[in-house]
Amino acid sequence: MFKNYLTVAWRNLVKNKAHTLINITGLSVGMAVAMLIGLWIWDELSYNKNFDNYDRIVQVWQNQTFNGVTGSQTAMPIPLGYKLRNDYKHDFKYVVLSSWNYGHIMAYGEKS
Repeated sequence: MFKNYLTVAWRNLVKNKAHTLINITGLSVGMAVAMLIGLWIWDELSYNKNFDNYDRIVQVWQNQTFNGVTGSQTAMPIPLGYKLRNDYKHDFKYVVLSSWNYGHIMAYGEKS
């Protein structure tokens, strides 16, 4: 019975070549897109999981308004790093600052 179904399906595929090409192409493109979306979601959900205590990593963003346009960025003023180290030292073990003016600065203790 199953062999009969395969024979009929094969005959229909050979008989309607253009229709078969469109269907197989659509199926392969759809599967490729679904796999890419799945990989993208997996990548987004596994972000920073290679670090210990990844659930405690935070990133502080700054909102600024220039000429009525609000923009967000990760560059912070240097005094904010000192404020976070002094006022929230029980919450933050390390504070890393980056500046868009002078490249990236990595600081630990008194060393930059």
